[in-house]
Amino acid sequence: MRPFGERLYTYLNSHMIFFTLAAMACGWLIGSSLNVFHDYVYLMFAYMTFVTALKTSWRDLGNIFRKPLPLISIVVLQHMLMPFVANLIGKYGFPDNPQLITGFILCVALPAGITSVIWTDIGKGDVALSLTSATIDTLLSPLVVTIVLLMFAGQQVDINYTAMISSLFKMIVIPSILGLTAHDLSKGSLYTSQIKYLGPLSFFCMCAVIMINTGTAQSTASSMTKDGPFLIAVVLGMVIFGFLSGWLLAKIFSFKKTVTTSCIFCAGIRNTSAGLVIALGHMPPEASIPILIAMIFQQPIAAIVHHILTRSQSDL
Repeated sequence: MRPFGERLYTYLNSHMIFFTLAAMACGWLIGSSLNVFHDYVYLMFAYMTFVTALKTSWRDLGNIFRKPLPLISIVVLQHMLMPFVANLIGKYGFPDNPQLITGFILCVALPAGITSVIWTDIGKGDVALSLTSATIDTLLSPLVVTIVLLMFAGQQVDINYTAMISSLFKMIVIPSILGLTAHDLSKGSLYTSQIKYLGPLSFFCMCAVIMINTGTAQSTASSMTKDGPFLIAVVLGMVIFGFLSGWLLAKIFSFKKTVTTSCIFCAGIRNTSAGLVIALGHMPPEASIPILIAMIFQQPIAAIVHHILTRSQSDL
């Protein structure tokens, strides 16, 4: 029988939708009282990134470049097509609110969320591709997020780019490098032997980050009730389009089923937890609202997509 900690981690991941939505609900109800814990968000996020990177080796990253088309297509889709679409939606839907437009752009410029790897695994996709794509995307995030924001948001809103890049390095890049190196030094044994301890704590850190950031953004979100229904519909459409675009791209290049599954989840799931930290720490508060709404919808839509993929495969 597997150790209790490992079984607990598997259970938590399989019920991820419930726990993430519960964390958001708790954060919304508690509100700004959670601000006192905001300084700990960076540490918790760095720990989560480190644990995730422990699954991957530097060699895995190199192997992806032997057949780079899926990776290139995912990155181009995420960081060129999607920001262009988000910018158009923001300008036509909310022309007088550059802060919201910046939030739309940031939402799609974020690196792939690690839960894309979990959903790829559940959907029997190419886990190695999803994991290495998410890792490479994460390592490049300070450069990519900054360039995308400069291209599409420019100086329309006050963004502290220097502090934002520093935060991305502390939360994502440095922990990723440490995790990859620790994986190689231990020949992969550190993750397999210690996940029973590291995994559950990482999951609870994720829930705590979601809860704290939701509480921090709650007052701003509450003040935007006038645009609420339309804003929710727009963000929901963007999230759905993200998953759909991954599927369309895979069809264009005739990727095999496992790679198609990876493309769908990598294109559809963004690291919204990191996005909230960035938006709340370095941008006007309105920029956090699209990311907060996307966080609500990402996991339920991923579950629906998984159901559709499973049904379509069983019908073949």
